[in-house]
Amino acid sequence: MTNLYFRFVRTGRSYLLNWWALLCLALLFSLNANAQNNQYKFFQAPLNTVITQISQKTSYEFVYDADLVKTAKPITITLTTPDIRILMDAVTKGQDFTYEISNGKTIVLKTRSENAGEYTLHGMVTDTIGGPLPGASVKLKGTTKFAVTDGNGHFNIGLTDQYNTLDINYIGYRPLLQKIDRITAQNIVTIKLKTDASLLSEVVVNGFQALPRERSAAAISVVDSATLNRQINPDLLAALEGKVAGLLYTKNPKGLTADQPVLRGVGTYSTNIGTSPLIVVDGLPSELTLDQINPYDVESITVLKDGAAASIYGSRSGNGVIVVTTKGGKAKGVNITLNADLFITGKPDFESMHYASTSDQIDYETAVYNNERARFATTDAMFNSYGNVNNGTIKYYSPLYELYRQQAAGGISADQLNATINQLRQNDYLKDYADNVWQNEVRQRYNLSFNSGNGKSSNYLSLNYDASDLRMKYNKSENFNIYNKSTFNLQKWLTATVGINASYNTSSISSFDYTDYLLQPRYAQITDGNGNLVYSDYVKLKDGFSTSGEVNPAVIATLKNNNNFKSFRFNVLESLQEGLDKSKAINLRAFANLQAKIYKGLSYSMQFQYENNNSDRESFFDKNSYRMRYAYNYLTSYNAATNVYTRNLPEGGRFYQINKKSNNYTFRNQLSYDHSFGKNQEHNIAAIAGVEMRQTLVPRSLENVRYGYDPVTLNSVTLNSFALSNTGITSYIGGTRTLSALATKQEQIKHRYFSAYSNMSYTFQGKYNLTGSIRVDQADLFGVDPQYKNRPLWSVGLGWNANRENFMKDIEWLNTLKVRATYGINGNVDQTSSPYLTATLRNDGLFPSLQYTNISALPNPKLRWEKVASTNFGIDFSMLNNRLRGSLDLYNKYSSDLLVSTELDPTVGALSRVLNNGALRNRGIELNLIGDWYKSGDLLLSSQFVIGYNRNKVMAVNTAAQNAYSYIGSPTDYFFVGQQFNSLYAYQYGGMTNGYPYFLDENGNANVTFNSAGVPTAVKDITNRNAIVNMGSLTPLYSGSFSQKISYKNFELSAMLVFSGGNKLRKDVTDLSSTTVYDQDITQRWTGTTTSELPRLFVDYATSAANYASTLSRLWRYSDVQVLDASYIKLRNIVVSYNLPRQISRLIHLNNVRISGQVNNLWYWSAAGDDIDPETYSPNSGTRSLQIPKTFILGLNVTF
Repeated sequence: MTNLYFRFVRTGRSYLLNWWALLCLALLFSLNANAQNNQYKFFQAPLNTVITQISQKTSYEFVYDADLVKTAKPITITLTTPDIRILMDAVTKGQDFTYEISNGKTIVLKTRSENAGEYTLHGMVTDTIGGPLPGASVKLKGTTKFAVTDGNGHFNIGLTDQYNTLDINYIGYRPLLQKIDRITAQNIVTIKLKTDASLLSEVVVNGFQALPRERSAAAISVVDSATLNRQINPDLLAALEGKVAGLLYTKNPKGLTADQPVLRGVGTYSTNIGTSPLIVVDGLPSELTLDQINPYDVESITVLKDGAAASIYGSRSGNGVIVVTTKGGKAKGVNITLNADLFITGKPDFESMHYASTSDQIDYETAVYNNERARFATTDAMFNSYGNVNNGTIKYYSPLYELYRQQAAGGISADQLNATINQLRQNDYLKDYADNVWQNEVRQRYNLSFNSGNGKSSNYLSLNYDASDLRMKYNKSENFNIYNKSTFNLQKWLTATVGINASYNTSSISSFDYTDYLLQPRYAQITDGNGNLVYSDYVKLKDGFSTSGEVNPAVIATLKNNNNFKSFRFNVLESLQEGLDKSKAINLRAFANLQAKIYKGLSYSMQFQYENNNSDRESFFDKNSYRMRYAYNYLTSYNAATNVYTRNLPEGGRFYQINKKSNNYTFRNQLSYDHSFGKNQEHNIAAIAGVEMRQTLVPRSLENVRYGYDPVTLNSVTLNSFALSNTGITSYIGGTRTLSALATKQEQIKHRYFSAYSNMSYTFQGKYNLTGSIRVDQADLFGVDPQYKNRPLWSVGLGWNANRENFMKDIEWLNTLKVRATYGINGNVDQTSSPYLTATLRNDGLFPSLQYTNISALPNPKLRWEKVASTNFGIDFSMLNNRLRGSLDLYNKYSSDLLVSTELDPTVGALSRVLNNGALRNRGIELNLIGDWYKSGDLLLSSQFVIGYNRNKVMAVNTAAQNAYSYIGSPTDYFFVGQQFNSLYAYQYGGMTNGYPYFLDENGNANVTFNSAGVPTAVKDITNRNAIVNMGSLTPLYSGSFSQKISYKNFELSAMLVFSGGNKLRKDVTDLSSTTVYDQDITQRWTGTTTSELPRLFVDYATSAANYASTLSRLWRYSDVQVLDASYIKLRNIVVSYNLPRQISRLIHLNNVRISGQVNNLWYWSAAGDDIDPETYSPNSGTRSLQIPKTFILGLNVTF
């Protein structure tokens, strides 16, 4: 085992050393190449030869008059310098011309007389509503001078009285000639360009090809880099929120804990398949999640919604596809961008949890004590029922109970008891926890990117560092990410792109048990008034490694003077550092793409992607840690005959380790054809055809645990695994106890896929589109039956660019109108199912050396991917000179052959099997509106409204539960045909008698019988599924956002509201049957002397009715009167930003400086009220969680 540990350490270090070595080699090669590029040697060379060589070695372009080359003198220089100015000074020395560097990218050669009487214009090129147009061409008519606008639309150019007319051009906008005189040039001049609808065409990238949107009929949403980074985002998933109609960003889809996007509703019953769309990075499917991708490296995101868009990705695209296109290098020049972000997230507020005060909790616990004491003849008899060492089942009781026991036993007086209780009333464990265990979460993120190119090649390199001090003290995370993408124009017909993305992540997280702020009563303490730690003699927390029981003061007193046992004392602040879960992950993605132009629109591409992920998690509990002390004590046995204590757990710590490794590759070959022909090029055909091979492999997943571990010597003790895990030991404290998780686990998982696909679009006169696609997938996951192995996935679509019709050209207020209709079939595959018999190798319990095979799952030769058929009808439009733009889509998504657990005839050897045996329908509508609705001077107001509505219906399922609670507790496993999937089911509330609630059965009869005093004498549990009612969907039916931007000169204010609704949740209801209640409702309960709308709690039940409390509590919690509207609106973020004036940026040699301040989650409204935050609330169980706290963000963006 020691060798295994050493091997892991060496392996982890070797990965890092190898990567750093590769990085250093790359830098050395880069330095060597730069040194060669910086050498210039000319002898009597003509000017055009000099210009050519300088252009090849640098990223600069030359602009000059042809006559200037003819009159230039031959040039003789020998020079080594990276400074372009030193070089150009040498080139122009003694010549009749000079040079000027425009925008750091272009060298303009001009006669020395051209500068006479020159004045400089500082200008800005924008669209009609003030939006900057970066990369616009600004030429000075009649001269060779020109400039290119920067990222904010700014430019500088020299004018004269003779030459002062600018020729401005930008793709998609009408060219403009504008004369600027000396007086006008004294101020910054804003030049506005008007859009040309005939030229403006958004390019859609689906991962296989890039086509103008006008030639696509699919339902596609594109989010560019500028929109993604309009605010400062914690990750790419958050950046997408509110940008795409129909993309539901939810905290708990289907009850899962991780944040996941859901596109156009849940289309599967299988949790193994999940709800997340397929992630595609640079054209190839990836195992990455959106939050693992650096948002600053993203050029655009394309969301493929319908079957026509997503079917080309085959049997993994049923949940939709999100295509991420990363940034590449520039054609010319060098850009350096630095982003620095600081996130500060405050501590959550306990007030929203509605916990009872310390004093109220003490009063309630006192009432519980008195009620319990009344059931026993003596106090000793009551406490004897809680057990002691080797005396009955040991149960925990609180420190307050112990005070009452001591007073009853004469250990303390009544006055001492009251004085101590009054002192306890002054304590507040929750405040102590927030002050000492929590801290403000501080996150720092830095991103440095280099974007360059020289005509023959381009390169993008980014370095990202992200570090956080998390909410829990001693908890932290770090991430370092390197991304490089290079494109080489090897020949006019041949282009190669290669890239690598490597990340190294570490984290250190406290044990989950210590994050429970309800671990101790509210009257407990963590620190005293002087900040010293306050230790509790015992708490209600087991070790978690064994089947140990609880402890109480009687156990503590019995073991106090026995040196064979360790202390049970506990302080959460001290334990936070024990057993930290430390993880390390090294992830690598390498890719290459070779593109070759063959002949007139015909091209070939070959793509390859390799992903390698290595992760290691470990935790170490020292021998003196709380959990190890607890385990030592409970796993100590005693031989009364020999009076010998045996510690079955060796002295030392516990070391747990899990190591996972995965390798994935994708290889694709594709032919593409794009050609226009006919009169006026009125016909266009774009087609692709290719094959794709993919493999996912987990070659190693190791998990092991070692006891008696010494972190210095790395030694551990070999235990009798079988005896401790199966037979167990007789504990001195009591009972037979076992130790879990001793065996080393290993697993290997491999899946292979092969696909052939084709896609074609035909466009006539730029008006009419016909599209189609087909794909056949092969995988080791599908059944052996031929009819299921070769089922094609296909789509067809129609598009009409109506605004290009002659009869619509006179409608001046309408700029564009496109009508779309598609139908397509795609699918989902469950990677945990198999067409073959699967079995697990096990060891016999009585004879460990005897192995046998346990059948895990029966074969399923008809296993196939889930089928998703989508119909979509949509329109895209822009009007009022493109001030209002948007899209509207209506869709029907029918999922069939869904995998569900189906009951079988027991004679086949199993009671159930996961089979393709279900159907689900989703219907919805999506609307996206963008409006630049006000512009006056430097003031600009623009808005975006996004909304998606989706409603599902269970169409077929062949599984049913007879017990009503199965539908209530597991709505994603049990549901009714004709109703919504993931619905909230409830019992029917009948009323309340004397504080006891009653409910209606399937026949409408009350389930409780009362005596004349109003006390239940009989309670019927409601188990018939016909007795429950469907209260609505747990999944939101609609969601969206509203964004508002206000800009004035260099200032910009923006805000985004997100909303969700149409779904239901349960109230946060107090457990009627528990004696441990923290909710403030304990002060409003029905008692013997006080009536209330709330029913009695267990403490106030009549003794004869006490056994009914559990049933009535469950029915009360899950009754229809506890259901609320789950709709909410949140101010997700509000951002204030300021762009430093260009003149000041120039003074400090920067292109642009942008400073931003942002607040996230500043405000929310919830229809449920009662401080319920639906985003963190468990809607089906009705469990309240802490609200999302506010986050304050500062951001700096600098471009060089």
